[in-house]
Amino acid sequence: ENASIIDEVCLLQAELAAARSERLSLIEKLMFYEGLDKSSIGQIPLSNDSRDVAHKYVGDKQNMAKKLNKHKIKEISKIPQKTSMFPLKLHNILIHTLGEIIPANPNFHTTEWIYPVGYVATRIYAHPKDPRKKCVFTCKILNNAGVPQFQLIPDNDLDGVFFGETASICHQELLNSIQGSMKESARVSFQAKGEAFFGLSNSRVQSLLLSDPRLEQCVKFKGFSNDNSNEMYENTDPTISFAELQIYLT
Repeated sequence: ENASIIDEVCLLQAELAAARSERLSLIEKLMFYEGLDKSSIGQIPLSNDSRDVAHKYVGDKQNMAKKLNKHKIKEISKIPQKTSMFPLKLHNILIHTLGEIIPANPNFHTTEWIYPVGYVATRIYAHPKDPRKKCVFTCKILNNAGVPQFQLIPDNDLDGVFFGETASICHQELLNSIQGSMKESARVSFQAKGEAFFGLSNSRVQSLLLSDPRLEQCVKFKGFSNDNSNEMYENTDPTISFAELQIYLT
């Protein structure tokens, strides 16, 4: 009986490992395809049959548009389009939702950073228990009774969540766990860069936040520092780049 239980546990572990590997592969493919130039889609040549179908579709669409009254057109125009850009591939991170700026609560911004509640992103980095393996981290910013809570969730493992009141505390907990899995001879002092790991230092993220009119109501915020927009250096930072971290493990 014990042998059959052990066999069943081993089978479940193998299935779980396969599912995680498949999820990692799908995330990598999504990050690649989301990074393609969408303008190139319209440059694909059409066959004659495709052109005929396209012209017929355009004609039908124009006729249908004429039947709509002005009131309905106005209602359609009011539908927010901002969510259509997500998920948004930005260098080494995928932004799923930008979240909401809370200007009335000074805990959710500093002089140089904005922490939108509901922000969700995913990034590929080293697994905290085995740094030689890739792991998909879900980065979240939550509102915990008026105080920001930063979370790093490895492979949707809710029992292994890293969290803290600042992004760097959260990131440092992850780095400490990784260092604990490394050989003592390979351990080095890593400095946490929480905002960068969460993607908040990305210039596109900052640009989107700056376009939010609620940003002007954040009394402490003075502006993003030029030093914060350093996403191009992530490839050489072992605290953010999986590939660079592997150099320290050899």
